[in-house]
Amino acid sequence: MKIKLLFISFFILAIPMMLFADYDKALKLFEQGKYDDALTEIASSLDVSRDFEPNSPNYNLRYLAGHIHAKKGNYESALTHLKRCAEIQKDNINPFIDIAFVYIDQKRYTDAIVWARKALQIKQAPVAYYILGLSYSGIGSYWQAKEYLEKAISLDPEMYYAYNELGNVLMFLGRITQAQTAYSAAYALAPSSAFICNNLAMSYVQAGDVKKAVEIIEKARKLAPDNSVIVENYNRIVSLKK
Repeated sequence: MKIKLLFISFFILAIPMMLFADYDKALKLFEQGKYDDALTEIASSLDVSRDFEPNSPNYNLRYLAGHIHAKKGNYESALTHLKRCAEIQKDNINPFIDIAFVYIDQKRYTDAIVWARKALQIKQAPVAYYILGLSYSGIGSYWQAKEYLEKAISLDPEMYYAYNELGNVLMFLGRITQAQTAYSAAYALAPSSAFICNNLAMSYVQAGDVKKAVEIIEKARKLAPDNSVIVENYNRIVSLKK
């Protein structure tokens, strides 16, 4: 389970609101799912010569554009804007984290690792360690992934998606009982996640507890009845019960 780009939130103090009228309009279009219209609004407002000008709206405009391009799958355009944001606000961890997630979406795990480490130079953020865990898992370095995911969890014990990914890593390592523990922690924190229910159910299958697996996979199917993987796993587990 991946976690996508950070929620957009900005703390702007003592800046005339008129400077951000175009951004607000673009943000509204983005929230309505009108991505192309939002990009058009941004393009008409963004003056690249003002990127480093005090009180410039460019950081916000570029950050929003990066999110929109990522939503559309225009990864290189997303990276262009987000990397510029990282240059504009060198002490702001958000663009560094989002750049890493864009690389993860492309399975460019080595690049994601580079940017997660840059983020950690700014702040010891749990999400940066989570990204390292995802990335090392992506390249098959499961023991390193385990280490980073455990670090993320130690910093944020409510990071359910880190528990879930830790469960995935432990399954790859053949640590089924430990994987169940990780998935169970994720499930306790996010019981309405169909993906976590699915993973927990599959760990019960591996442990030979089909009855418990059926109970959990039935919940996963109710939460995501159109998910083909969950439906396939549901059919498989129910057949085992028979």
